[in-house]
Amino acid sequence: MKILALDISGTYSSIALLAGDEINTFTQTHERKLRPEWGELFSRIDFDTTTDFDSLDALAFAQGPGSYTALRITASFLKPIAVVKNLPLIPISNLKALAHEAAQWIDEDEAEILVALEADQNESYFGVFTKSLTGIESVGQELVTSFEELDAYQSNSSSYFIGSGWSQTIDSHSRYLALAQAGAESVAALAKIELETGKTFDPELANPVYLKTPEYQKK
Repeated sequence: MKILALDISGTYSSIALLAGDEINTFTQTHERKLRPEWGELFSRIDFDTTTDFDSLDALAFAQGPGSYTALRITASFLKPIAVVKNLPLIPISNLKALAHEAAQWIDEDEAEILVALEADQNESYFGVFTKSLTGIESVGQELVTSFEELDAYQSNSSSYFIGSGWSQTIDSHSRYLALAQAGAESVAALAKIELETGKTFDPELANPVYLKTPEYQKK
């Protein structure tokens, strides 16, 4: 199975090519408006866009929540490719991808993982996930919440924490996974699990998830 995955955020761009049990990945951090060109990302994993799309089984991308512009550009870029090449396009939650990455750092078979990604105006995107022997599962809905509301979770000594959306006091928490970072590798891994279920993934339905109303739509 071969899956090409993209995780494009406001402050980083990540690409991964999963082929069987091997993965080739590259991630670059940057300013919000200085995202690298698509060609540069593909070259980093030696992906030839003139021929290698034909060898894929699926495309995947981190669908949000996150930067409106980055998410929209990624979906708009991949949708026509998926249609022309007749490939499934699998959208993966950014928060779930981070929970999957966190799970790689946790030795316990079962654990609760709290994920927070910084949004705007002292708010964060937040999700609760569980790690078990069967994989990563979401608990409740992903939502937007304030730093102050998130602080209440930090008294929990049994959960693990990951992401950029916590207040600075999280740095002292013994279960804050400061070194675990988001990236396309986790998106590809979760997309593989989704593809193996046998479900279909219509590119036209693979849309970004913002959770917050984009600025241009606000009245």
